[in-house]
Amino acid sequence: MAAIASRVRIVTTGGTICMKVDPRTGGAVPALSGEDLIATVPGLARAARVEVEDFMRLPGTDMGPSTWAPLVHRLRAIFDQDHDLSGIVVTHGTGLLDEAAYFADLGLRESRPVVFTGAARNASIWDTDGPRNILGATHVAASSQARDMGVLVCLNDQIHAARDAVKRHANSVEAYMSGDHGLLGNVYYDTVRIYRKPTRHPHFSVDSIDPRVEIVMMYSESDGRLVEACIDTKVSGIVIQGVNTGNVNTAMHNAILKAMAAGIVVVLTTNLPMGQVYPVYGFAGGGKALMDAGAIMAEDLKPRKARLLLMYALGQTRDPKRLQEIFHEA
Repeated sequence: MAAIASRVRIVTTGGTICMKVDPRTGGAVPALSGEDLIATVPGLARAARVEVEDFMRLPGTDMGPSTWAPLVHRLRAIFDQDHDLSGIVVTHGTGLLDEAAYFADLGLRESRPVVFTGAARNASIWDTDGPRNILGATHVAASSQARDMGVLVCLNDQIHAARDAVKRHANSVEAYMSGDHGLLGNVYYDTVRIYRKPTRHPHFSVDSIDPRVEIVMMYSESDGRLVEACIDTKVSGIVIQGVNTGNVNTAMHNAILKAMAAGIVVVLTTNLPMGQVYPVYGFAGGGKALMDAGAIMAEDLKPRKARLLLMYALGQTRDPKRLQEIFHEA
């Protein structure tokens, strides 16, 4: 058998993929090291020469920009120190994996693939999906086809762009989808097939993000008090999850105007999994009325990812015109 040329680093951060059931409590908790994880993956040595790094071991719900920024720095350092490395796989909890991958995508400029993966079922369950997902992600990270595509997500043998990936199911192993834009490709046994490549690759400094960005949801009879709380706590930005094309009621409209008058950047997003915000309605609370008043349209970027992009963008500018350009280009 010919020697495997590709070499992949697996960086573990925690999540369900590393969990086992605690016999004392009956609940799943972080338990497995990176070495423990790869020992569960049959056929991994045929995908690439693999090395493992335990970066952290946290529940996915404890992850966020304060942990992802050091992770991005570590990924950058790995690539800088090892020019022969084919790619990196990052294991992460699936609940926030889409945010983690997008945060890394915005903060890391690298042609070699970084592939996030995880598991819906913990390692104590007989048909845990963790080993299969690690194997699939390793095939992608080892593939020259996956270069120059930005950060990727690979779960259930499906390859997603970090920007598009979103978790759609709380229980199924087919948990992720790519919304309007569809998959980038698939892993078929040991073969990686890429159908399209992302064209949007904005990059920012991970050292200059502004974390003071909140999300406020529009719901029936929203009274605007959550927006006013954001004003009182002096946040830098608010992402509004409006309905349909980015609309809110009159009370929310008035609160948003107060926020913008206080110097807070407001970004409009939709509450729906597909489609985008658009300046259609001119009534008080309509997307066009809010845009005309100075709100930024997130286009098809959904609330949690719009929050991350705004964090990065505010580290670069507060000019409304430039911010709108950033959201249009991203």
